[in-house]
Amino acid sequence: MSPESRTRLKTVLTRLLVWLLVAAVLTWPVVVSPGSVLLGDPRIDVWNHAWGYWFVQRSLAEGILPFATGLVGAPAGGTLYYIDTPGALWALPVTALLGPAVGYNLVLLCRVALAGFSGQLLARELTGAGRHTWLAGLAYATTPFLLCELANGISEVCATHWLALTLTLGARALRTARWQDFLALGLLQGMTTVTTFYYGLTSAILVGGMFLVAIGVRGIRKARGVAGPGLERSWLWCFPLTATSAFLVSLPHGIAFYGSLKAADGLVKRDTTLNEQLIRHNAVDPAVYITPGDFQSVDLLGEYGEPFIHTGYLRWTVLLLVAWGAISSRRLRPWLVLMLFSLVLGLGPYLWWSGDWVTFGNNKTLSLPFDWLRRALPAVAITHPLRLSLGGQALSCALAAGGLAAVLSRPGLTETMKRVILVGAGLLVAGEGLLGSAATWPIPTSDAHIAPVYSDFVDDDRAVLDLPAEVGTSMLTSRYFWHQTAHTRPIPYTPDVRLGSTRDLDTFQAFMKREGSTRGMEEEPSTPDEPTVRHMRQTYAAIVLHPDFEAQAGLEPGYADALTPALGEPERVDGLLVWRLEPLAQNEQTAAEATAAEAARREKKEQEHPMPDATPEAKTAGCDEPQRFFSAIAQAEPEEREVLQDEAVSCGEPMAEVCRKRLRNPASSVAVLSTAATLLARFAHPDDDALLEKTWATIGPQ
Repeated sequence: MSPESRTRLKTVLTRLLVWLLVAAVLTWPVVVSPGSVLLGDPRIDVWNHAWGYWFVQRSLAEGILPFATGLVGAPAGGTLYYIDTPGALWALPVTALLGPAVGYNLVLLCRVALAGFSGQLLARELTGAGRHTWLAGLAYATTPFLLCELANGISEVCATHWLALTLTLGARALRTARWQDFLALGLLQGMTTVTTFYYGLTSAILVGGMFLVAIGVRGIRKARGVAGPGLERSWLWCFPLTATSAFLVSLPHGIAFYGSLKAADGLVKRDTTLNEQLIRHNAVDPAVYITPGDFQSVDLLGEYGEPFIHTGYLRWTVLLLVAWGAISSRRLRPWLVLMLFSLVLGLGPYLWWSGDWVTFGNNKTLSLPFDWLRRALPAVAITHPLRLSLGGQALSCALAAGGLAAVLSRPGLTETMKRVILVGAGLLVAGEGLLGSAATWPIPTSDAHIAPVYSDFVDDDRAVLDLPAEVGTSMLTSRYFWHQTAHTRPIPYTPDVRLGSTRDLDTFQAFMKREGSTRGMEEEPSTPDEPTVRHMRQTYAAIVLHPDFEAQAGLEPGYADALTPALGEPERVDGLLVWRLEPLAQNEQTAAEATAAEAARREKKEQEHPMPDATPEAKTAGCDEPQRFFSAIAQAEPEEREVLQDEAVSCGEPMAEVCRKRLRNPASSVAVLSTAATLLARFAHPDDDALLEKTWATIGPQ
């Protein structure tokens, strides 16, 4: 290695070490107890995401691709692609040696450090080398957006460094026109897309914008006869090189992700009919970019009971430096345009202001560029638009460094004054992010300890059932996924844990509110009957009740009163109530299998032959006999069914209630569930949303 290469390597390693120290401070106290806490608020997404690091490592250690699994959605299991698989793969050796908590925390720590490192590289590429670039790294590592997502526990969104690195290589390829830089750009573009589609889309748009601006400017100069660089012919074959390498890197991820959504046994379903609802849920007010303090575009906790915090606050220190940099240097102004465009994309499809869409004329919403993009990509559910602003946030940090460089270059400043300005700017930028925004610092953490009793179930092949299924609209019960990293047995829930995410309706029929509920699916413990108990003994090694969660959920009567008559007195261990279930004896198992076979035979017969009341007379029953009318609809040919459904909607509430009963009945066939859900959705009653969501998640798109 040449002396120059050794010097360059030493510089890179020194910077990485500095940024690791900065990341350790930002994520404190995780660095001193990485195996006992998880970075993130326990009420939100941290449990699902940390669990995924264990899931990927365990699957690969057993020689299985982390795609199809029987660990969740028991007893059947299904297809699942863990959303932060790239992070889990980076953490594989650490997870295998030290456990998923250390692997998860270490990846997040490194992502914060790499955010600082990549922000500094981007500033160096756009504004030149110098100590001012440290401000860009500090600004990017302390963006309120990143700090909030760390608290939210959405780990893949915290990998902000890939986007900044892609922008850096885009600017470098534009400057050098070397094929090596275009290849590196493609590889980084692929990794950015693999991390999250939102960042990949943003970087592709901004890098494409860089070259479009360059082509336009150089073309104008040539037409005017102005001296300057002309169009690079190498771009003609370098662009395909970039696109091909990006496509090849992202292809395996895309196939796995898309396949998991389309699989018949997919454990996570994305219903595109909910896109508009989710876009309103994740609406972005322009004021979020410039309003300090705890400003939220949508009060998710107040309106939805979800303690997520999302912000895109840019910080006034950064904005003032960006403005000064653009005033001082003409070459930074095109980057300012790209920054602003990314921020506009981050506003979403329509303009949201003070808690509602801005409308004009005949109550029409004001469409924004994101809506044009959404129309061009109709098959893609882009429901978190604020993530598209990250490119603008990265550029703002780099341009702020350019503004600081302009300040430091002013004549008359002594070296001491320059150092004071540099340190002062860094403190102001970091202080605004940590203490002056919606972010909470120190970042909330979750207790990673798991009750020792869970280790008792490792040697039993059956599943483990944690109860209650939900605590309001929080994600506290998603901790049951984390418990699985200790007991390693299947669980009946799918991400995230709620009553509507269970795949074991044979058990949960005893825990769902019966007819009379006007709020869709509700948790209401009741004593299971004998067939249900047999099924539970066949399926579960243990049932673990969390009294603290049950108290927060306000369940009365509780699970202890409901289960004790059928399962006996529970053990009280580690503050939990535990029922250890005896497996079925041979004669009991034979009876249970016969019952299941009979149920399957009846369902098959129901699907192959019309039910007795599905007669021509039933089709004329009309609204006076909604039960028979529904049966006629379920058995009709598709063309005739649509006509009958139109008539059924006019029956009003009696027909809607029939649909609800069919959806709550665990014995209903898939065909009946599909018919009932399709018909009930046409009544458009908001109280039915949870019931419909549960049904579609269970049976999948038909």
